[in-house]
Amino acid sequence: MSAGVFIPSSSASPASRADDMRIAEAIGTRALLWLQSAMWLGLFIIFFCSPVLQMSDSQYTMLTADSIIHHHTPDLSSYRIKNYRADLPFDIIEGRNAYQLARVNGRLLYGFGHGTSILSIPFVAAMEVFGISPAAEGAYDLKGEAMVEKLLASVLMASLVIIFFYTALLMLDWRWSALVALGAGLGTSVWSTASRGMWAHTWEIVLGAIVVFILLESALRHTSIRPILLATLLSWMFFVRPDGAIAVLVVGVYVLVRRPRDVVAFAFAGALWLVAFVAYSMRFFGTIVPFYYLSNDPHGLGIHFVQGMYGELLSPSRGIFVFSPVFGVVLYLVARYWRSIADHALAIAAIAVFAGITVASAAHPEWWGGMCYGPRLLCDAMPWLILLAIFALAAMPQVSRSLRSPVLGAGAAMLLLSIAINAYGAFSMETLAWNFKNWPPREAMLNWSHPQFLAGWVDPPDAR
Repeated sequence: MSAGVFIPSSSASPASRADDMRIAEAIGTRALLWLQSAMWLGLFIIFFCSPVLQMSDSQYTMLTADSIIHHHTPDLSSYRIKNYRADLPFDIIEGRNAYQLARVNGRLLYGFGHGTSILSIPFVAAMEVFGISPAAEGAYDLKGEAMVEKLLASVLMASLVIIFFYTALLMLDWRWSALVALGAGLGTSVWSTASRGMWAHTWEIVLGAIVVFILLESALRHTSIRPILLATLLSWMFFVRPDGAIAVLVVGVYVLVRRPRDVVAFAFAGALWLVAFVAYSMRFFGTIVPFYYLSNDPHGLGIHFVQGMYGELLSPSRGIFVFSPVFGVVLYLVARYWRSIADHALAIAAIAVFAGITVASAAHPEWWGGMCYGPRLLCDAMPWLILLAIFALAAMPQVSRSLRSPVLGAGAAMLLLSIAINAYGAFSMETLAWNFKNWPPREAMLNWSHPQFLAGWVDPPDAR
């Protein structure tokens, strides 16, 4: 799968190749290529030209990649970093200090997951050919890091939409597939968060989308589940972000139940990647897993957890059903047409991943996700929610799949509202400044009198 061209699997069955031919015949092979190319280029331009840049936790990810390229180590000690303060521990923000860095075993390391940096190495190396780099003459270059992050995030998110497009084509015609893909790219946190910089979510949802494509293709076309590739993708989701473990667990159970013959290969490949992960952690952090993977202190099932659940789902400044209300329609359609869903086991897996990510995020002491826009912590669930949207649309009777249908009419309205809300987050600097104007954050996230998606229109009293 590439940004510009869809290449059917070489291991596809005759039936799957026939499906590919029917898709191509429906709009023409050349037209299909032009369509996906236009979608990719158009979305890349939209993502790259959107002015808001969210580069907080992701800062120094590209510098870490640069260090691995040139010094063969993630240790950043050889760079001059202006704002690093050794007296402040990791993830403690005070002034403009480099809170993302930590001194570990004599090394200066990026404290969050290193998966993003490692996966980004080819892109960082390619950008250096054009004179764009996160480092200049041995010093950290903030402008260079910002440019590399913005370019890479735009490339990845435009490519993500194409992956969604071809995932939808497995069950829907090209028109509905294009609508699902564009809606996913513009009406969700893909635009307002994941394309705004190299958050850990950015690589994770690309990997997750490929996992979803493999699982759906295998279920519908009875092709190989490609257990080694599947285990590799899931392993790297975990290396990029700890929440990737939820998808690892759910998909592992799915493979055990639906593809028991592939369990050994799947588990063996996953075990090899886990050994590599532990070896990397021991080499550079001196512990079995990096400290970031153990730093979350969940606050249990008390009042804070209930508050976090409400905050993640329905709060005015972090609720996923507020910032992307179209997902409310998706879940309604899944429930309404459940009996007609093509693969109940895979749909249950998608729901389980979404539920698991929501619970894990709500249990986090800082469930609001820091300085961001909307439901950042639920970005990880995006590929699985899009899978549910595809299942729901495919399950609808053909006669009901029209904008004349009240449900789909409401869905269209919710999609347009979702696009407007996420576009505002990508274009308005006021939405980013909202985080600084509203502190402490927990109370602000729950306050409907000045929600983040109306920043600049409805300001908090002390900001007027």
